Amino acid sequence: MKVFKNKSDSDQTTNPPKLEVYLTKRITKIVFLSTAFVSFVLFLITFFLVSRIVQNQQLVRVIELERNWTNAVESFGKLLNTLSGQNKIFKSEDCIVTLLEQIYEQYHPLVAYPAFGRSDGKMFTYPKHDFGPDYDPRKRPWYQAAEQNPESYVLVKPFIHAILKEHTIALAKAVYDEEKNLLGVLGLDLVVSRVADALLIDRSYIVDETGQILAKKGTLKTLSHLNFVGLEKIASGRVDLTNYVAKPSIAGTYVVVEDSLLEQILISLIPSFSVVSTFFIVNLFVVRRLGKTLKKVVVQPMENIVEAARCYLSGRGFEIEEIEEPTYETKTLTSGLSDMVTIIESQIQELKASYDQLEASQREIEEAYESLRLKEEEIRYAYNLFSERLGAVIESFDEPTGEHVQRVKKLAKFLAEKLNLPRELVEQIEFYAPLHDIGKIKVPKEILNKPGRLTYEEFEIVKKHVLWGAEMIGDDEKLKVARNIVLYHHERYDGSGYPFGLKDGEIPIEAHIVGLVDVYDALRSDRPYKKALNHEEALRIIVEGDEKTSPRQFSPELLEIFSKYSDEIKRLWEEP
Repeated sequence: MKVFKNKSDSDQTTNPPKLEVYLTKRITKIVFLSTAFVSFVLFLITFFLVSRIVQNQQLVRVIELERNWTNAVESFGKLLNTLSGQNKIFKSEDCIVTLLEQIYEQYHPLVAYPAFGRSDGKMFTYPKHDFGPDYDPRKRPWYQAAEQNPESYVLVKPFIHAILKEHTIALAKAVYDEEKNLLGVLGLDLVVSRVADALLIDRSYIVDETGQILAKKGTLKTLSHLNFVGLEKIASGRVDLTNYVAKPSIAGTYVVVEDSLLEQILISLIPSFSVVSTFFIVNLFVVRRLGKTLKKVVVQPMENIVEAARCYLSGRGFEIEEIEEPTYETKTLTSGLSDMVTIIESQIQELKASYDQLEASQREIEEAYESLRLKEEEIRYAYNLFSERLGAVIESFDEPTGEHVQRVKKLAKFLAEKLNLPRELVEQIEFYAPLHDIGKIKVPKEILNKPGRLTYEEFEIVKKHVLWGAEMIGDDEKLKVARNIVLYHHERYDGSGYPFGLKDGEIPIEAHIVGLVDVYDALRSDRPYKKALNHEEALRIIVEGDEKTSPRQFSPELLEIFSKYSDEIKRLWEEP
């Protein structure tokens, strides 16, 4: 007879798990893995879609900004076309001046110095400006370009305005009388920063082909890395953690819009995590509902069957009333499975409805973002400071022509390059050398142009021009090189200069260079009290000295370079 041993109730390691525990573990594992996979896919899809939306927004922004910029410039071109048709106005000087004044008053500060160059070479502008006796508008590029294109206005690529020292775009239109005879050319100078001020959005700017900023708004990151020469269509790229989109525009300008890569990633992550979080929450709710349903339609009926079996085994009989028939549990399980399917489908519909609601919310966020972008506070950009034309105005006080500043500029740049100074410093020396005598504006003209030698008191007044010039330049760190040139270019290596008697390394190198060039140009130039010397005589005085000048007054290194490249210096000084 075979005997069956009863296992101890404490021997839990050999007992199979309960149906409820088994089903809960299995379902939880499957749902977790499925949810993780689906969530990862949803995250990638959402992140990609939102990233593309953000990129497309940046593209839309640069296209809209470029269109607004082009329309703003072309509106002034249409104004020129309209005004040029009123040819009777341009036959009278009084009418011309009145027209220019009306243009200036109506469009200032967007338009600077509207002008009309008459076919006989006479130049009219408002406000009135003296261009000098040698100025002939017919020889200017804007005049010639308008004359060659009589049908419509012409545009001149960005340049530095001679008077305002700001980036400017010129528009010109030829004016003809009834017999098609040229009366002259009407021109407008648009100040780029002022025209673009109302158009630019945050982290956007307008540049020329070399990447030089003409107008901007916000803090920019990619400027020093960009060059748009030859760009004919929209271009995009990334510099470090900044994305940019550039589009070519009117008159050789380019519109650029930047976006932070980190911001783009953050914007893409928020809805992506929102979708994943929503999916997880919905699935957690589904799992809990599913557990209750399984217990009701599967576990509980099975426990009832087991209890009925136990009752029967214990001799209490099988309560057939509760089960009714052998197929009752199958029907119960089938009914339970049907209920579960219904619940799962219901949850999927809820999830889909939640996703549709999320998409609608995303569209609302995008519309709100676009609205906020268009209403952002507009700020103005501080303009770049330039000096060549201002230097020419300064030299008109004690020079017969403006050629002195050009010669000082060329020779100062030449010596700075031969000293192997940093490229940025060389450019600043070239840029600001013409300003070295800016303080002479305050020196009485009768002293500057006195034919004989100055008295002690008069010379003391002249010496103050370096202090006056430094005061005019100011203490802005960006103009440090300009201030050094203006303030110290009369200091001498041996300490014999003024205003402070500095010597050797106490004098900035830029002041050393301009001081030497200024002495050389003065020796070679006519003055009310002396005749001009030739190159050889001037070089001998600088290198060997005379009763006024000593080689100890100049840096030995500079003197060596000056002597070594004497022929090139002579050629640079004498070339037009």
